[in-house]
Amino acid sequence: MPLGDKSKSKGIWNNVLEKSEKKLANWKSQYLSLGGRATLINSVLDALPTYMMSVYPMPASVRDRLDVIRRNFLWQGNCDPNKHKFHLVKWNEVLVSKKEGGLGTRNLKIQNHSLLMKWLWRFASQEQSLWKDTIKARYGMETRWISNIATQPYGTGVWRTIRNLWPKLINKCTIKIGDGGKTLFWEEVWAGQVSLKASFPELFSLSLQKVATVKEMRDAQGWNLKFRRPLNDWEVNRMVEFLNILERYKELSNREDKLLWAPDTQGRFSVGTAYRNSQRTHTQSSYWPWKMIWKVKVPFKVACFTWLLAKQVVLTQDNRMKKGLDLCSRCFFCECETETINHLFLHCKETVKLWQIFINKRGISWSMPGSIKEALACWNRDGNQSGHRERWKIVPACIWWTIWLERNQRCFEDKSCSMEKMKLKCLALFYFWCKHEYPHEDEDITSMLESLRSS
Repeated sequence: MPLGDKSKSKGIWNNVLEKSEKKLANWKSQYLSLGGRATLINSVLDALPTYMMSVYPMPASVRDRLDVIRRNFLWQGNCDPNKHKFHLVKWNEVLVSKKEGGLGTRNLKIQNHSLLMKWLWRFASQEQSLWKDTIKARYGMETRWISNIATQPYGTGVWRTIRNLWPKLINKCTIKIGDGGKTLFWEEVWAGQVSLKASFPELFSLSLQKVATVKEMRDAQGWNLKFRRPLNDWEVNRMVEFLNILERYKELSNREDKLLWAPDTQGRFSVGTAYRNSQRTHTQSSYWPWKMIWKVKVPFKVACFTWLLAKQVVLTQDNRMKKGLDLCSRCFFCECETETINHLFLHCKETVKLWQIFINKRGISWSMPGSIKEALACWNRDGNQSGHRERWKIVPACIWWTIWLERNQRCFEDKSCSMEKMKLKCLALFYFWCKHEYPHEDEDITSMLESLRSS
């Protein structure tokens, strides 16, 4: 941790950038699939700046540089950096969670803010701590929960940045009233979803106790409300509503007021919940079948390939034409239709033969959906009646991976297999993946297929 440097200096991040580039130098000597590269980014590259981000704000230029490092490694791998490689999915989409259509790679800006907000939570929750006493003595207190905003020109950069995140934190918090000694009666959210000031602005404007705490508004007889003039007739009904809300809080306890983090069911702040809550503004607009992509028991590189299929970005002939690579978009299997993702993996007459292996064993009538996303959703729904749901969910990935390997062999090596051999490869893949996940089950391929029948 650098000491004595300016908190917003780019120089204090040089060590993080150097470590990231050294890691890449080692990884680029290996052949890694998209899944392998994504794993290394999520587990190693995202973790390197965490310690620094927990104290210092990351400059935008450093964040952009780390994004370039991660993005290029994800899509280029060990290829020559001078050789152009297509970035198939927008980086902003890669950064969202898997549930919302992304790859789960960390958004460094949101992660940085979430880590810094941890200090604000500690400041508001911890009572006996030397660092908190130091901050209070230096800046003074705005409320019982937080210090004043740091306005001095020197020596305040770190805390000023952290303190500026307080509105973001407090807007996601509620207050559990104890004795009312730390909670402002009008300004803070303790009785309902918004503050009393926001709910009853006309009463707040009349109050003589605008900065009083909940405890100061109570006496032995109950709520002690003081207004600068008598209420008018049209204000009486609002006063009745106001008193009905306060009636729920007739008794105060002897415990201190407590801050609760609303996104967590137990009210405890964590960096993870803060990060996920901040990400929800980037949600996928339509249904995203994330469980059929990431929860299926297949190799991670195959799950990443399924993700690309659902995103409609796999480099089939039509997508290559859009990028100016090919002039002919004919399907390598049927040699009749244009090779689109939906045609190649769902509607091609040769692909349908692989689907029929499993559909016939299941004994169901199946109408092929129009897109990969719809196919995953329908397959998942029909799997509810299957005798072995987990095996049923493996089937689409088996078919698509078999088709893709065969397609690439025909495209780049000018070799092809017969349909019978393709069926055997698909069944072997299905057997191998099932056996890998359930090694103690002594079954042959026939019994595995029989287990797909409706229960």
